[in-house]
Amino acid sequence: MQLITPKSFHPMILFWIAVAAGICTLYGSILIATLLVAYTLYGYLLPKYLEYLGERLSVRLVETVRAFRDDPLAIPFEIHNPTRFALGKVTVSGLLGEQVRIEDASSQFWRQHVYVPRQAHVPFQIDVTAAKRGTIRIQSFDIMISDPFHLMTLYLTLPIQQLGHVFPDFAPASVEWNERQIPGETIDRSSPFTDRSSFHSVVPYAGDAKTIYWSAYAKTGELYSYQYDRMRNHDYAVIIDGLSADGLALRGDFEKLLSRAATIIRELEKQGASYSLWISMVNRDGQWYHVPSGKGKEQFLRTMECLARISEYDLPLERRYFTKRLQRTVPSTTAEIHLGHRHKGVSA
Repeated sequence: MQLITPKSFHPMILFWIAVAAGICTLYGSILIATLLVAYTLYGYLLPKYLEYLGERLSVRLVETVRAFRDDPLAIPFEIHNPTRFALGKVTVSGLLGEQVRIEDASSQFWRQHVYVPRQAHVPFQIDVTAAKRGTIRIQSFDIMISDPFHLMTLYLTLPIQQLGHVFPDFAPASVEWNERQIPGETIDRSSPFTDRSSFHSVVPYAGDAKTIYWSAYAKTGELYSYQYDRMRNHDYAVIIDGLSADGLALRGDFEKLLSRAATIIRELEKQGASYSLWISMVNRDGQWYHVPSGKGKEQFLRTMECLARISEYDLPLERRYFTKRLQRTVPSTTAEIHLGHRHKGVSA
């Protein structure tokens, strides 16, 4: 909180103005004395009044926002003035991060005027457009309050930093099984969201060579196809290894990996599957980017927010440590979907 006042309101100047008002009262004009007294009281009391309002004024983010690139956003806020004094016209301003853009603006600086009456909750919003994957932040968020004559100004710096997330785009993701084969097997390049090892019925051959039931053909000499169900009560682990093949740097297509992961997560959410997310990155606080297993809309939002939070300030995990940690924590019954470095299991 910073209060800026004119030099004429310096305590020493106000003191001598008060002395002059007393002299005018005794030996001069009463009108001039009244004006000097009013000026002294105004210069002495208004700074305290503004500081009183600034200590009690609060601004809160109503809810965090989520969006995809190019989606319009309205970031909602609310100013709360609990005092009995009206604030009048308050100027709210800030510098937004590069994850959003302000239409018809040449910079990321944003400013808005809001009238705040006494004992009121006043809503306002920032209208922007999502521009880039990441966490939406406001680098500086300030409120400016002035007296009725605009002689003094109180600046308040608010601690609000994180406003929401811009999710990664969806990109095509081809996923295949890379298990060791036995003689006569072919690579199954279909989706990993079905389990071809178990089926519930046999039907006449439908034209898909991958579905031929060879055991039945060996016994009867006729071609049959098997039908299979989607995997039920099964858990998936979406694993993103962002390191290059030599493990010394981040991949150049790391953003594309995140977009592919978003596509797979969307497909898993549509299938009602249970899944977790594992990323070989840690933030500046040393926290690993990981979302425990779950399913449904809330799990989809948690995993997409995790993908959005990754930034250039994060550090990659060493591959051997990342692999060993996965071996210790990912259950053996979980189907692994690997993105990035090719690993035993499923790769993309």
